[in-house]
Amino acid sequence: MMNRIDLAGRVVLVTGGGRGLGEAYCRELAHRGAAVVVHDNGSGIEGRGCDPAPAQGGAAAIVDDGGRAVACVSDASTEDGGREAIDLALREYGRLDAVVANAGIIHDDSFEGWPTDRFEALLRHHLMAAFHVVRPAFAVMKDAGYGRIVFVSSAAGVFGQPRLAGYAAAKTGMLGLMNVVALEGAEFGITANAIMPMAATRMARALMADAADTADGREFLDSLRVDQVAPVVAYLASESCSRTQLVLSAFRGRVAALQIGVTRGWISETGMVSAEDVASHLDEITDTHDLLVPGSIFDEMAYSS
Repeated sequence: MMNRIDLAGRVVLVTGGGRGLGEAYCRELAHRGAAVVVHDNGSGIEGRGCDPAPAQGGAAAIVDDGGRAVACVSDASTEDGGREAIDLALREYGRLDAVVANAGIIHDDSFEGWPTDRFEALLRHHLMAAFHVVRPAFAVMKDAGYGRIVFVSSAAGVFGQPRLAGYAAAKTGMLGLMNVVALEGAEFGITANAIMPMAATRMARALMADAADTADGREFLDSLRVDQVAPVVAYLASESCSRTQLVLSAFRGRVAALQIGVTRGWISETGMVSAEDVASHLDEITDTHDLLVPGSIFDEMAYSS
């Protein structure tokens, strides 16, 4: 049996760590010995307002349980807020070993009715929040020669979910960040991976609206427990995870790997392609037999040769 994954001596920053899945990640990491920066400005699910109680309460609960934790209530969606979280980790613990980029908000609307300000808010509170925290963290990890970065993505973006245009765009963007950070971090001992979780959180309940209070709705939400997801994040944030550019889907006790591939496709003998060529060769172009999984854009370019 594999040795227990131990995070003793490690320092992990979790954005959006005061409630829901973020809180579960913090508790799991602390239980395994990590000192945790619980980063959460306590905004509502649509990104408005701020409340220090979630971060402070989450950190206090870890300390009361014998662990080490400190609260950070800066706004991760701003450059200064992201830097403040990194500075706090270094000031409090003298190091930063891992970041879980989990912060985010939710809004749903029909696509034609999506307000521009809400779309921008989703990008800011998910994608920009990850960028503003991971960028300064990457510099710290590069100097240390070690780092673990976990981006929280979603099947709602990768596979799609109606009425979630902003959320889907932001969560899929997390995978683009992950890919670049993984490639640039490889030579410095930094891995970048992602998780696509599902759990009964306040965001999930908000999306379900009145259906969350029905018998079927309660049964559905009860089947999506945070403790089925948090251990997967603990693995990705640990030294035991040497893989990079790994995307894991986790819910209901199932853990699976996302594979973003490209078909072998059709190659023109002349190097010229017409619209009619695409139409006549579409079956060959879309044939998923012997699917290729590129590790970078250069890998995909090599497949065409």
